[in-house]
Amino acid sequence: MTALARLQAEFRAWMQQTPVTPHGLRTHDNAPDAVAAPDAIRARVSDTRKTTRDVLLDVYRDAYALRLIEALQTDYPGLHAMAGTADFDAMARAYIKAHPSRHPSVRWFGRSLADFLGATPPFNATPAAAEMARFEWLLGEAFDAADAVPATFDDMVALPADAWNSLRFTFVPSLRCVTLRYQVPQAWLRRAAAGALEVPPAVSPESTVDWPGVDWLIWRTAPDAETQFRSMDPDEAWMLDQAREGVIFPDLCDELAAFAPAADGVAAAEDNAAQWAAQRAAGLLRAWIDTGCVTEAAVA
Repeated sequence: MTALARLQAEFRAWMQQTPVTPHGLRTHDNAPDAVAAPDAIRARVSDTRKTTRDVLLDVYRDAYALRLIEALQTDYPGLHAMAGTADFDAMARAYIKAHPSRHPSVRWFGRSLADFLGATPPFNATPAAAEMARFEWLLGEAFDAADAVPATFDDMVALPADAWNSLRFTFVPSLRCVTLRYQVPQAWLRRAAAGALEVPPAVSPESTVDWPGVDWLIWRTAPDAETQFRSMDPDEAWMLDQAREGVIFPDLCDELAAFAPAADGVAAAEDNAAQWAAQRAAGLLRAWIDTGCVTEAAVA
């Protein structure tokens, strides 16, 4: 291990207050003495006439934490609006302690925040906060996803008739789906001041037992375009999930019939369900194409 690698590891251990193995060590170098202890850097720093080495080091550690908190505020403006500055700061510092930054880019530091909020007291007492974090992270993922050229309705019309017997669809890389029990997207659009944003349940509290929530679609259609999102009915969420798994269009239509409205009589119900499912599947596919969610339709 080089002297620079040792110094960097010791400084990082001080920042994160946890033992750190310098990145890039060979396996046979990964011995106990190659692990930097949290206080090892103190021996390399001297007191000054004005202050102690611990104060000097704490300046850097505080600046490091503030930079990470700033990154979280950038990625999670809705969560900041819910919590307020003081509570957001406390939450962020707890997250920093539990999930030290491991990625070279600060962009990915907050990727575990939703899971952290959902599992860690006292934050898990506010499930809407975890949902807001999950929603905002997916918005960021959709924005950062690779660009793609969406298919058009004319592309679908140009397909030969027999192609529809085994057609599979590919979707834009930015497409994300999330199920939410709170009115997170609606609240996010309000852009309230810090500490003023309220996020009520998507339905009345007494009717939430065994209710999975509302399915939301998130996507981006073009370079530098804003991320879009909208809610989905249960049948659309199901069909989209199946289509993303590669289920061919005729099978989507057949299985979508389970969502058809009830009809009088067994034979009538079967006929009506099949007709409804075909029309519904075609309508949903047209909506995905018109909004730029589909990139390709190919014969299986």
